[in-house]
Amino acid sequence: MAQGANGQSLTSESLEMLRSAHTFILDLDGTVYLSDRLIEGAREFVDFLRETGRRFVFITNNSSRTAEEYVAKLNSLGIACGIEDIYTSLDATLAWMAGREGESVFPLGTPAFVEKVRAAGFRITGDAPDWVLLGFDTTLTYEKIRTAARALLSGARFVATHPDFVCPTAEGPIPDTGSFIKMFEAATGKSPVICGKPFPAMIEGALGRLGDHPGAAAIIGDRLYTDMAMGRAAGILAVLVLSGESTRDDAREAPEDQRPHLIFEDLGAVLGSLDR
Repeated sequence: MAQGANGQSLTSESLEMLRSAHTFILDLDGTVYLSDRLIEGAREFVDFLRETGRRFVFITNNSSRTAEEYVAKLNSLGIACGIEDIYTSLDATLAWMAGREGESVFPLGTPAFVEKVRAAGFRITGDAPDWVLLGFDTTLTYEKIRTAARALLSGARFVATHPDFVCPTAEGPIPDTGSFIKMFEAATGKSPVICGKPFPAMIEGALGRLGDHPGAAAIIGDRLYTDMAMGRAAGILAVLVLSGESTRDDAREAPEDQRPHLIFEDLGAVLGSLDR
C-alpha cells in the first residue's frame, strides 16, 4: 500500500492527484535503474505512460553522462527514448550560463561532459578561466582539484551541476558532486551556484520541454533533498520511491519542504496504483 511520509495510509485525494496527472517527471538513478540494472516495474511503468497518452521526461542530476549517453543507456536497458526525453543537470547549467558573461570555463567532468561544454560555445582552459564548472567527475584527479582551487582563489565564478552528496549504485552509494562541493568550500571559501535539482533552473527546463501546466504534473524520485524538494517548490505532486537513496524513516523525519506526498516501494508499485 502507498503511504504518506508519516506512515499513515494516503487519502483518496492524494491518489486521485496521481491518477489524474498527465505529465510525469522521472528521476533516473535509484528510480528507473541502479547502475546497469532496471528497477522492478520501470519498463512497464514507461510503457503504461505511452499507452495511455501521458507525457514524460527523464531528468537526472548525474552529470557524469550527457543526454546522448543516457538515451543510449536507456535503449540498451529496453526503454526506448530519444534526446527530447532527457533533461540533465548539465543541460540546465549550460542554459543558465549562456545568459551570463564569461566565455572561458575550467570544467571538472568526464570527457563527454567537457565536450558538451565545448559544444555549447565555451572555451576550455585552466588558465584564468571565467568559470569553474563542477560536475559529477568520475575522472577527478588531484591536478584537476588543484587547478580549480587556484582559479577560484583568483576570482573565477563557481557553478555546479547539482548538490547530490552520493550517487546510488548496485554496490552502494558513491561520492557525488555535493561531496566535491564541500571539499572546494573548505579549500577556497567559495560556494557555487547550483543549477540542478532542486533548484528552479532544473524544474523550469523540464516543464518547459514538456510544455504542460505544473498542476497536471508529478515528479517521481528517490531523494528527499532534490526530487521531493523540487516537486514541493514547484507546487506539483512529489512521489518518493524507496528503490534508491531514501528510506521511509528518512521521509518521516524530513522537513516539510522535502516531505513526499506519496511513498511507494518502486515504479512497479506506482503503476499498480494508477487507473488502467
